[in-house]
Amino acid sequence: MGAIKQLNRYLKKYKGTMILGALFLTASNAFLVWIPVLIRQTMDEVERIGAEGFDVPSSIVQTLFTTEASKLLATNSLILIGAVVMYGILLFATRQTLIVTSRRVEFDIRNDIVEKLMKLPQRYFAENSSGETYVRATEDVGKVRDYYGPVIMYSINTITRAGFVLTMMFLVNPTLTLWALIPLPLISIFAYWITGFIHTHSTIIQEQYSSLAGRAKETFSAIRLIKAYNRIDNEQKLFENESEKYRKKKLRLDMIESMFHPALNFLIGISLLIVIWKGGEMVIAGTITVGNIAEFLIYVAYLIWPVAALGYTTNRFQRSLASWNRIEELMNEPIEIKSSDDQIDREIEGHIEFKNIGFKYPDTDEMVLRNVSFEIKPGENIAIVGRTGSGKTSLVQLIPRLFDPVEGEILIDGVNLKNWSLGRLREAIGFVPQETFLFSDTIGENIAFGVDNASDEQIETAAEKAQVKENILDFEKKFKTMLGERGITLSGGQKQRTAIARALIKDPRILIFDDSLSAVDTKTEDAILKHLRQELSGRTTIMISHRISTIKDADKIYYIEEGHIVEEGTHEELLAKDGRYTAMYNKQILEQELAEI
Repeated sequence: MGAIKQLNRYLKKYKGTMILGALFLTASNAFLVWIPVLIRQTMDEVERIGAEGFDVPSSIVQTLFTTEASKLLATNSLILIGAVVMYGILLFATRQTLIVTSRRVEFDIRNDIVEKLMKLPQRYFAENSSGETYVRATEDVGKVRDYYGPVIMYSINTITRAGFVLTMMFLVNPTLTLWALIPLPLISIFAYWITGFIHTHSTIIQEQYSSLAGRAKETFSAIRLIKAYNRIDNEQKLFENESEKYRKKKLRLDMIESMFHPALNFLIGISLLIVIWKGGEMVIAGTITVGNIAEFLIYVAYLIWPVAALGYTTNRFQRSLASWNRIEELMNEPIEIKSSDDQIDREIEGHIEFKNIGFKYPDTDEMVLRNVSFEIKPGENIAIVGRTGSGKTSLVQLIPRLFDPVEGEILIDGVNLKNWSLGRLREAIGFVPQETFLFSDTIGENIAFGVDNASDEQIETAAEKAQVKENILDFEKKFKTMLGERGITLSGGQKQRTAIARALIKDPRILIFDDSLSAVDTKTEDAILKHLRQELSGRTTIMISHRISTIKDADKIYYIEEGHIVEEGTHEELLAKDGRYTAMYNKQILEQELAEI
C-alpha cells in the first residue's frame, strides 16, 4: 500500500484530467451495453413479424420500403450507429486524457530521478554501476508509466463495463446470468496465482537487465582498450554469458505469460457454451427468447476483455510495482552533501584554510588524509606534490564538496565550507580533474559547458589560453567538430587542454588543476604555463602535478605523503632542505638527461 500511495502522489496535479478521463470511459461503456439490447429487440421484432404472417421481403428494395420492416430496421439501425459512434468518440477522449496524463507523469518521474541523481554523493556512483542507474531512469520509468496509463485505464474499464454488463444480464435473466458466471471464480484464482509469480520474476529480470546493460556500456566505452589488447572474443563471451542469463529468465516468465491468455479464453469459452446450453433450454421452456440468447452471448463476449484485462492489468501492475521499488531505492538515497539552512550566498574572494582535516572514503576504515592544515591566501598560487596514492586528489576534491571531511573544517573567506551555498561555491571554482571527461557534443559546446550563452569569442579566447585553438582549427568543422563518446576524437593532450579551456572560460575565483598537464609534451606545457601565469594572476590556484617543471614557480609547494604534509615551502626552500621533494626533483632531472642521450 505504501508503494501505491507513493505512485498516486504524482497524480495530484492531474486529478481533474484523470477524473474527466474516468467519466469519458464510464460513458463509453454505458453506450456500449445498449448495443446488445438493440440487437435483441431487432431479432425479437423480426421474429414477431414473421410469426404474425407478414410477407417475407424478396429483395433489399422491398425490405427497405416495406412499412413495418423498414420502420423497425431504420430506427434500430440509426440508434445502433449512434451508440457505436458515441462509444468511439468517448473512447478516443479517454485515451487523450488518461494515456496522455500517463506520459506527463512519466516525464515528471524521469525529471525527479535526474534531479535526485545530480544531488547524490560520489559514494552512490561508486557503489552502483552506470548501467544500473541508466536502467532505473529509463526501463523502470517506462514500466512504472504502465500503472498511470494501461493499469488505471483498464481497471476503470473493467469495473464499469463489468458493472454495466452484469446489471443488464441480471435484468434479463438472473438464473442464466449465474450459470454464465460459474467460470469467473476460477479466473480470479488463476490470475491471483500467476501474478505473484510474474511480480517475483519481473524484479529478477530487471536486475539481470541492469547487469546486461552495464556490461554493454562498459564494453563500448572501453572498445579501444579491448581491441588494443585483442580481448574481443573474451568480451564477447562475457556479454553472451550475461545475455544468456537474461534470455533464460525472460523465457521462463514468457512461458508462464503465454499460458495466461489461452487459459482465460478457455474459461470464457466455457461460459459461452453454458449460455447456449442453458439458454436453449430456457427458450424451449418459453422463459426467454432467441434474441435473449444472442444478447447474452454478446454480453459474455463483452466480459472477455475485462476479465482478460484483469490478468493483463495485474501483470502490468506487478511489473510497475517491481520497477517502482527499484526507483524508490534510488529516490530514498540520502543527500549527504547539501547547502545548510542558513547558507551564505555572496561573491567568493578565494581565501582557503584547511584546519586539521581528516578524510576517509565512505565504507572504508583507512584514513586517506590525516591532520592536514594549511592556508591559501586570495590570489595565491600553491602546488601539491607527492607519490601516487598519497592523497593529493582526495584533498582538492574536498574544496568543491565532492566529498566532505570526517574531521576538521575547511574555511572559505573565513566561513565554514558547509555554510556556503553549494551553487555559489561551485560557480566560483574552475576544476580540471585528473580524468578528463568530454561530452559527445561539439568542441565548442564542451568548452562552453560551465557558462550559459557563451559567445564564440569567449570560446576561442579560452581555447587560445589553453593552447588548443590551433589544433581545433585544423579540424574541418573547427569548433563545430563533433566529438565521439568521452572525446574519443581527440588525443590525450588535446582532451586535457580542452578541459583547461572549459575551466578558464568560467573566469573563476578559484582554479584547481589536478595533474591536468600530464598528457602534453614539455614544449606545449611551457606555452600553456606562460599563458596561465597571466591568466592566473589574482586568482587562487591549486596545482597538482608529478612534474616539478609544472609547479616550480608556485608561491608555496606542499609535499604530501600517506595523507600528511611532510614538507612545505617554495621550490628553492624545499631544495635547500634536501628532503623528499629534492629526491623527486633529482630523479626527474636524471630521467630528462637520460631521455636526451
